[in-house]
Amino acid sequence: MQNVLFNKLNSTLMHKVNPSSLSSRSLFGYSLEDLIPEDHPKKVILDKLPWDELTAIARRAYKSDYWKDKPNARIMIGLFVYQAISGDKTFREVADEFNLNVLCAYACGFKEIERRSIDNSTLVKFEENLGEENILAIKDIIEKMAVNNQPPNSKGRHSGDTTVFESNITFPTDTKIMESVRLFLVNNIIKEYQERAGQKHRTYTRAARKEYLDFAKKRITNKNQVRKIMKKQLQFLRRNIAQAEAVVAGLEKNMDGIEMEFFGKMGKKTFKKLKTKLETAKQIYSQQLDHYNGKEITERIVSFHRPAIRPIFRGKAQKKTEFGVKSFMSVMGGALILCKTSYDNFYDGKGFKESIAKMKNKKYSVKEAIGDKGNGGMCSFLKDSNIIDGIEKRGKRKKDPPIPKKRFARARNRMEGAIGTIKNVFIKNGLRAKTDNGDLRKIAKAAIGFNLNYAL
Repeated sequence: MQNVLFNKLNSTLMHKVNPSSLSSRSLFGYSLEDLIPEDHPKKVILDKLPWDELTAIARRAYKSDYWKDKPNARIMIGLFVYQAISGDKTFREVADEFNLNVLCAYACGFKEIERRSIDNSTLVKFEENLGEENILAIKDIIEKMAVNNQPPNSKGRHSGDTTVFESNITFPTDTKIMESVRLFLVNNIIKEYQERAGQKHRTYTRAARKEYLDFAKKRITNKNQVRKIMKKQLQFLRRNIAQAEAVVAGLEKNMDGIEMEFFGKMGKKTFKKLKTKLETAKQIYSQQLDHYNGKEITERIVSFHRPAIRPIFRGKAQKKTEFGVKSFMSVMGGALILCKTSYDNFYDGKGFKESIAKMKNKKYSVKEAIGDKGNGGMCSFLKDSNIIDGIEKRGKRKKDPPIPKKRFARARNRMEGAIGTIKNVFIKNGLRAKTDNGDLRKIAKAAIGFNLNYAL
């Protein structure tokens, strides 16, 4: 019984630890530093980091007043770095490591052996409050250390390439996206709020669901069947959008002063989200109607709940179209420089140009740019900028001046290897976040982990 009470008390404390354990030595005569070998690779890396500077950035997560019980910033930034250096560990796994792992405790700044516990929700909350801007600031600090740590013959030689990190969405089809929109409108707007708006609508949701499932169960479909179900779905969706608009207009009309009690604590914030979702639904309906009529669609939405994601056509044999974040990265020696991330399908050469400008702003040396055939349009830019052109050319290439083809090929292979390492080690389970900012934070953390492991 006493053990149960102690465990409950310990779990409620979460990140509450004895402050003296961050500075004093253990009662057993051994500090955490003595328990870890001096030549342990991760300990060597952790000892190089500017913890005071990183902790100052971590404190920026505590600007929000609503987070009253704020954990120790040194501990939280230590857990952040430990998660980055350990590969693709989940927040729950990192919380377990904090309870048991000596190296994790050392990364958090502990000096002695002590019973400690943290809840994984605290880690999630810290990263959300830290934000993308501060995580990128941490990334820049680690990146600069990695660049400065490279040998002289590697400095200024950049091998760049683009890749796509796929987001956590179902594979989009026209019927799937229209069905997800229709279900949200019916369940989350019409049925939820029609009585409060003083209305009653016939949604035909069972008939629409039956039509969709009858089509989805077919193993083989032809063009006529697809057009037939799309026409029916567009008709159902048009009706439900009109009904949802009427419900929202009724709610807006019945708004009681400043607060809307039936929306609970969130009040007008929830109402604003519903209106945003309704606008997205109308945009998807318009795009699908144009698609049905044979018109070309620009900025096509492929996910109702993640409207920023765009289809990125890569033309590769294994997967011609990908859905996620397109990133341009450069490798200089062993250091990885994350230059540009976007949901738009930007031209590879444009990403290279912007990246060179960013690297020059960061005072990185740029003497040579190496890339594959996709960057062929930036050769004149490199010539004007007095940068050695290492872009792989289509067709024959002039022999004068002589080109170190083998070295350029090795550099391109090194870049491909770095991309493979990030995808298979640091983002091996894909981008699991359900928000756009979550995807970008994960990619930045993967770049931090790569530089910590391979460039310091």
